[in-house]
Amino acid sequence: MSVMERAFTADRVLSLTGLSKRQLQYWEETRLIRPSLSRPDARGRGRPRMYDFRDLVELKTAARLRRSGVSLQHIRRVHKHLRALDYAKPFAELHFEATEDGDLVFVESGTVRGGRRPEQALIAVTVPLPAIIDELQAQIASLDVRRVGKVERRRGTLGGKAVIAGTRIPVSTVQRLAHGGLNTDQIIELYPDLTPEDINAALEEKATTRPPAHAAG
Repeated sequence: MSVMERAFTADRVLSLTGLSKRQLQYWEETRLIRPSLSRPDARGRGRPRMYDFRDLVELKTAARLRRSGVSLQHIRRVHKHLRALDYAKPFAELHFEATEDGDLVFVESGTVRGGRRPEQALIAVTVPLPAIIDELQAQIASLDVRRVGKVERRRGTLGGKAVIAGTRIPVSTVQRLAHGGLNTDQIIELYPDLTPEDINAALEEKATTRPPAHAAG
């Protein structure tokens, strides 16, 4: 399966974009950049949020612009303007660049325009959208090379709780879903980054960490 066809969990998105969990949630809640593949029957803050590759490109572009000093309000304004022009995912379709004075410029129909006055043409610039895409693909390939079927604890990750190796998915989450009656395929549907080996490892971890029974008498 190519990266264009894959679904990415919120935890994987955090690793790939450098965004904080709060930023990701806030951008979704305020309808700036939302996951395209969320389950339609899911509700609430804890629902599974699934992103496609173009969502990742949008998030990565927006994150880079924020780190370049462009205000979130400014990013939102440009994004809204371009959505009104029928760009479904403008940050994954157009070239952007932050100027020294904090403005945001983008190339539309061969013309460079300013974020503060999108109708005004500006001087030409070069923005490496292909480089962002290449960088994401390389990051995904790197993260895909992980120890399948292993459990680990990493300092600074979820307070040192046990997680599936190479992910931020807690072992306790897999255990809870299995205890609730979900089978392996159903758990993988919620967390496509997991494999049957990962789920078996999580359930075995439960067995090895269960408190020993007290001897009779």
